[in-house]
Amino acid sequence: MSEPPEVLQQFSDQVRKERDIAAGDIEKYAFHPINSFLLVRRFVRHWTELATFLSKGSPNVLDLYSELMINRRAFPTPKDFMGSLNAILRIQEIYNLSASALADGDLHQAIPSGGLGADECYELGIGSSDQKNYEGVIGWMKEALKRMSPPYEYSGALIKIDVLEYLAWAEYKVGLLEDAIIHTKDILDEDPTSKQAHVNLGHFEAEMIRRSTNVNHSARNKVDNKTNRKDNKFKYERLCRGETRKSQRQRDKLSCYYNRNRPTQVLRPVKVEMLNSDPDLYLFHDFISESEIELVKRLAKPQLKRAVVTDTDTGKEFKADYRISQRLTEPSMVLSHFVILLLRLGTRYRMLCAQSAWLDDHDSPIVKRISQRIQTITGLSLDSEHSEALQVANYGIAGHYDPHHDFLQNPDGSLPSNVIDGDRIATVLFYMSDVEAGGATVFLDAEEIVYPRKGDAIFWYNLKKDGSPDVKTMHAACPVIIGSKWVANKWINERGQEFRRPCIRT
Repeated sequence: MSEPPEVLQQFSDQVRKERDIAAGDIEKYAFHPINSFLLVRRFVRHWTELATFLSKGSPNVLDLYSELMINRRAFPTPKDFMGSLNAILRIQEIYNLSASALADGDLHQAIPSGGLGADECYELGIGSSDQKNYEGVIGWMKEALKRMSPPYEYSGALIKIDVLEYLAWAEYKVGLLEDAIIHTKDILDEDPTSKQAHVNLGHFEAEMIRRSTNVNHSARNKVDNKTNRKDNKFKYERLCRGETRKSQRQRDKLSCYYNRNRPTQVLRPVKVEMLNSDPDLYLFHDFISESEIELVKRLAKPQLKRAVVTDTDTGKEFKADYRISQRLTEPSMVLSHFVILLLRLGTRYRMLCAQSAWLDDHDSPIVKRISQRIQTITGLSLDSEHSEALQVANYGIAGHYDPHHDFLQNPDGSLPSNVIDGDRIATVLFYMSDVEAGGATVFLDAEEIVYPRKGDAIFWYNLKKDGSPDVKTMHAACPVIIGSKWVANKWINERGQEFRRPCIRT
């Protein structure tokens, strides 16, 4: 067989290098947001471009083209690409990470990432611009410029002027006029005929003169993209970064103990840690076993939406169950490796929020046993008419859940028309996986941060003893930075609890 075309060989070398990074542990590789972003980007951009190139090529590349056509329905879409890009920007915003750290892939020492190149940094800068996050634009465009210079050996199609235009405009928007003028002059050094650069330079210089004569105007009028946010958004982001304001005096009032209230708990007491008082939050350590977790996940996986793939041509869903040919060229072996990776992970890159499944007690004796264990320790009725099915959820790239309450009451005290068993009196949240970074559950009023630990569960009441909502139970799930986060929720209804948690007497 003759040698493959140079463009194909270069592309094969590039992807093979990434394959070698992923070879140690495919799932850990893909659970790194930078790796996931690059993987999706390659399928949306480079593999598609390669298919176009191969369709016009010689017979010795038709095997690879055939494999591309067979598997292309599993490829991510441009919408998926934007989702993975926005996921990185969300992680950057919530955790206050620099563009430099993200571009270098320095998020977790044990999980490698090749980092980002100039093209990827440029696209993230454009994404920040679309969100009017001009501080973010500056960071990403500076990284793009750095990666277009030695020693990065950049060979792409991006030109310096494109980057400088975004950079100068963003600097102007945040009040960095001197920097904006310098970078606009850099544009004119590259292209003295640029009319827009001449217009911008005149505008920036006039604005500089105006500000210098106005003593009441700050030299830097920095734009704060969070100024108009609600207080709970500020608190949510602060808690996700691990910045709690709970005092040591408050913590000293809390306790840990063994719950042996029932005969079945004498030999196996439940380890309880009180996390907060008003609202009362309890952490049950090692509440669910490894074998129970794996069975629950196995039951839930077929119901999760990520178990199917959407055909981008027809809009129809189909099972991602491909046959990979065994007689493949070397470049096609590389393709197969990453297609298998996509199929193994399902469409994880589409899950910026949790995808969920529901399991009833009658689905498995294990599910029923978990309900009985909750009933034993809480003293509440977990009969099917007194509680909801177990909700199992898996979070994807930057998967999160914004601040919310679990109670269902409307502001006027009424319940939605479809609620027939009363409001949710209590919640049990199970952690069914460890998370390498991020993914904490935060309680905003309690100033409490709970990091996922496989087997643990949090318990709290959503309603006060008089039946009114406890607004202090507002909570949220922080974005997953690295890892896969599996949780399960069990909501207990107020009907059937009249004698187990009686209302307070007036």
